[in-house]
Amino acid sequence: MKTLKKTLFLIFTLTMLMGMTAFAKDSASPSKATFTGSLKKTSTVYNGKTQKPSVVIKDGKKTLKAGVDYKVVSKASYKNAGKYVVKVEGLGKYAGQKFTKTYTIKKATQSVKLNRKGYTVRASKVKKATQSTSIKVYKKAGKVTFKSSSKYVSVKNGRIYVKKGAKKGTYKVKVYVKSSNYNNGVRIITVRVK
Repeated sequence: MKTLKKTLFLIFTLTMLMGMTAFAKDSASPSKATFTGSLKKTSTVYNGKTQKPSVVIKDGKKTLKAGVDYKVVSKASYKNAGKYVVKVEGLGKYAGQKFTKTYTIKKATQSVKLNRKGYTVRASKVKKATQSTSIKVYKKAGKVTFKSSSKYVSVKNGRIYVKKGAKKGTYKVKVYVKSSNYNNGVRIITVRVK
């Protein structure tokens, strides 16, 4: 009888231990799902339009779905030239996963043209009075400024002025066009007094 009780107790103990082991295995937290991210293009050139980056998120070789497996949380305009930080957060079983990448919109090439490249004036005329001529700057965008190499030459209200008393010689007027979305444009006007 004692042997039977010991046997039953041993079977009961083994059964309990096996059940606890199985429970421990079942309750163990599963491995967390992870993803990797990239951008189809990390940079582009300003064109005046919105240019959102194209995000590619994968779990191994499987391409994940936006709105189901992840969402882009960045709220930038992606229109003007500059650097943007693209942020992605995982959804569902990918919750807690994050991806961050820098996306750049480069400045476009500035096209600057002038209605004249030079201006020549007679010294005999400048000796008597200030001489001037019109100047027009054609550009895509930006602020136009002028810088003269001499106090005798200036630009104001769309005209180049060679002041009375300017000596014979060659002077330079630099034309600058600055814009946040275009590379700075520079042109030179040559002014001659002869």
